[in-house]
Amino acid sequence: MIYPLKSTSLTGNACAYVAPFSRLNFKIFLSFILFSFSVIVTGQRIQTVGINSKVKSKSTKGVSVSPAHFNLSLNPGETKTYKITVNNSTDFKKQFQVNVYDFDMTGRGKSNFLPAGDGKYSLSKWLNISPTFIELSPRQKREVTFTITVPTSDSGFKSAWSIIMLEEQKPRLKIGNSNRDGNTIALGIVPTFAFGVFVYQNPPNVLTHKIEITNFSFENKNENKVIFIEAQNKGDGIAYCTSYIDLTNLETGMQQRLKVKRFTIVPDLIRDFIFQLPDKMPQGKYLAIGVLDYGSAEEIQAAKLEFEIN
Repeated sequence: MIYPLKSTSLTGNACAYVAPFSRLNFKIFLSFILFSFSVIVTGQRIQTVGINSKVKSKSTKGVSVSPAHFNLSLNPGETKTYKITVNNSTDFKKQFQVNVYDFDMTGRGKSNFLPAGDGKYSLSKWLNISPTFIELSPRQKREVTFTITVPTSDSGFKSAWSIIMLEEQKPRLKIGNSNRDGNTIALGIVPTFAFGVFVYQNPPNVLTHKIEITNFSFENKNENKVIFIEAQNKGDGIAYCTSYIDLTNLETGMQQRLKVKRFTIVPDLIRDFIFQLPDKMPQGKYLAIGVLDYGSAEEIQAAKLEFEIN
């Protein structure tokens, strides 16, 4: 069992990560949810979708999109153009419709896709894409460019974000009905997939350092010992940072660091982060220091917690 002794907060600043989408819009992405999968390779910032092939090869054939996200910091009045590379390494022709959507988030991270221009922090109003439809032959690469012009009005001095979707297009298949008694309904489903490229804009003037740890606690959850960090973005900027917990056995002095997590947290958002304690931890009293770090020693928020394992 773990028994709490005390919990206190240290002053400073902090940041946290959130996967921007906890659920997808049903209408837009039904086929994507049911019939495809995507993998984001964070280190290479590439999204890939594998395609089955009978050709023997050591490398996986599929479609990839790079980069998976853009973290921008344009000044009001500035214009800049960026490129997205789409690579079709399969043996089949691929077609994609390119669209832009906004998305809003509730305080606990639930998100809703919205038409371009309807989001509270809409970036799509300043964004132009070309082309809006691409066709790739087997083993062909294409580029999609988008240009952002940040206005000099008040909205240009605030953070904004949107998502660029590359949605596969496939013709509908003709369905034959061999049952002639009129009592059979034929349903055709065309499996497709889509890529989402997140675009975040943080003007240099925004306050990204108002991330606060609002709760630091632990509990036994399904017989697993876990520590929770709750963080809230109370500023007007998008924060990119890391979170980790340092554990110290107060009786032996042994130290260890729980897994480092990298996070993006947008304004108004509250997020919970769960750290599982190692299995078979020795008995004794422990000190946990939870840290939210921007990568600068001057921009850190931390909280401490003492507990005991018997």
